Amino acid sequence: MYMRKPIFLLSTKLSSILNSSLSAISLSIISLSVICLSVISLSGQQTLFREAIASELPQFVRMIPPLGTWYFNSPSGVAVDSGGNIYVADKDNHRIQKFRPDGTLLTKWGTYGTGDGQFKSPCGVAVDSNGDIYVADTNNNRIQKFRSDGTFLAKWGTYGSGNRQFYYPSSVATDGNGNIYVADTNNHRIQVFNTSAGYGTFVAKWGVYGSGNGQFKYPGGVAIDRIGNIYVADTDNHRIQMFSNYYGAFVNKWGTEGSGNGQFEYPVGITTDNNNNIYVADSGNYRIQKFNSSRLFLDKWGTYGTGNGQLRSPVGIAVDTGGYIYVADKDNHRIQKFNTDGFFVATWENAGTANGQLKSPSGVAVDSSSTIYVADTDNHRIQKFRFDGTFMTAWGSWGTGNGQFISPAGVAVDSSDNVYVADTNNHRVQKFRSDGTFLAKWGTCGTGNVQFQYPSGVAVDSSGNIYIADTDNHRIQKLHPDGTFVNKWGTTGSGYGQFKFPFAVAVDRSGNVYVADEWNNRIQKFSTNGVFLSTWGTAGSGNGQLQYPCGVAVDGSNGNIYVADTSNHRIQEFTPDGAFLVTWGTAGSGEGEFQSPYGIAADSYGNVYVADKGNHRIQRFICSSGTPTSTVPITASMVAVFLLVAGMIGLTKIKRQNSING
Repeated sequence: MYMRKPIFLLSTKLSSILNSSLSAISLSIISLSVICLSVISLSGQQTLFREAIASELPQFVRMIPPLGTWYFNSPSGVAVDSGGNIYVADKDNHRIQKFRPDGTLLTKWGTYGTGDGQFKSPCGVAVDSNGDIYVADTNNNRIQKFRSDGTFLAKWGTYGSGNRQFYYPSSVATDGNGNIYVADTNNHRIQVFNTSAGYGTFVAKWGVYGSGNGQFKYPGGVAIDRIGNIYVADTDNHRIQMFSNYYGAFVNKWGTEGSGNGQFEYPVGITTDNNNNIYVADSGNYRIQKFNSSRLFLDKWGTYGTGNGQLRSPVGIAVDTGGYIYVADKDNHRIQKFNTDGFFVATWENAGTANGQLKSPSGVAVDSSSTIYVADTDNHRIQKFRFDGTFMTAWGSWGTGNGQFISPAGVAVDSSDNVYVADTNNHRVQKFRSDGTFLAKWGTCGTGNVQFQYPSGVAVDSSGNIYIADTDNHRIQKLHPDGTFVNKWGTTGSGYGQFKFPFAVAVDRSGNVYVADEWNNRIQKFSTNGVFLSTWGTAGSGNGQLQYPCGVAVDGSNGNIYVADTSNHRIQEFTPDGAFLVTWGTAGSGEGEFQSPYGIAADSYGNVYVADKGNHRIQRFICSSGTPTSTVPITASMVAVFLLVAGMIGLTKIKRQNSING
């Protein structure tokens, strides 16, 4: 694998061949270099020359915002113990997280897998009267039992339809007698187990596929009230059913499909409080409904959206002893907390709307000073950060006016540090100064020249020409710096020069154009005029294979190509001709882990920036193939002063040596 040597190492090598009369000067220069580098590094600035890195894998440096507690990926279940601690089934992170009532993380456990304490998409979690934890390990078709600290205790279940077998169990609940109730979703039934022996002894089951009393269509939730009544969220029948004991004696039902009070659209989560009130996560209506013990409608709250109190696919719900309600707001990747009347109290999420917080960032770019620009997609704005991640400014809001955006997905910077934004759902490109001052816009919705359909990527070459990934028109358009049409290429298809939803575009120093051809799972390379040159990538997860790549960038120092391999949750690096070099990243929320990385950018100093969309953050890496990493221009006068001081130190050493030698 090609890896350039750092300048510092070359300087050291050169010093070994200098003659003895100059060795003191050269060594002094190197010594002073090290001192200066240390001082600059300690001041929080990037060093002038990077040290050698032993590993060829890029090294994680920083994330924006800093690593936080609340990283969820489709949280689907939530439970509360008697002490008020909250347990979250963090489904697509394949783990359980435990929090204090104020949201402080206490512990977490689980990784992807089939071993004890491992999970595959856990959807449900419950706590018994002893404080033990039960997890519906959904795609492993089993139930696992843990102590409250995550220590594994027991498991039961395999795939199937027999007793103690499951087919996509998605919810679990406990009563006060040591019984465990499981919503065995794709078997359209409830199973009951007793754990007095420490494991799941089969007790009973009820339900078959259908819409009659006691029948189910994909039951998604189960709960038990204080007097032992059992409630089942009969999801695809759009209703709630009530049973009187663990043998499934039918009592009542309520609900029909609709959006009125007491109607449901795919109810999933269900829970009860100390007063036997019933709360339903009415998923398809993006709301919570509350009923009394007589099944009379009391209240509702929630609408579709990403704001506080708004919901997108609420699927898990729990109530603590104080009456506070916790909702697993799955598609917003967060937990929301409400009081008993439905008033919003708090949210636990990495995403946010404050300065420096991000919501589903899809694009990232850097200017000549390594200032970072982020297409903050779901906040409908652009945010600007210093190299060290410090927030500088933001501009934009939801709308169609100049300087407003609707889901901007791409951002680019030209040689004059002007900023270009692919304003995706406004079907246009906007141009700004680096401070956010509006300059120009181009495009309307359509298929003609300088018309776009959901443009997602934008790039600018050294001459100021603008390239747009015209995603739903399955083509690339090239514009003159003033926005006039120059060229276009591409039609829908999988042949050379054809595209299926091209999402991102990048340009190298020679004017070659690289396109992330998302649905074709490949990168295509063209000349500046759109002449096809090469392609690489096939669908898969092996080295050099891709799954819906949504980002592409060119390393300004060596011309290598970085690809955001989105559905493989990783970054891959290639030579300009498409030869595989290295890959890094796995699915997750830790440092160097990704959840659907979209945008990617690289500066000329070996830094790579990734818009980690599903984790609502930017991650920066330093690549071992880079050399200089300056954050400020090094002028001739700076070099002259540096050498003059070093020379004076060196000459002093020579005089002392000569005096010693007589």
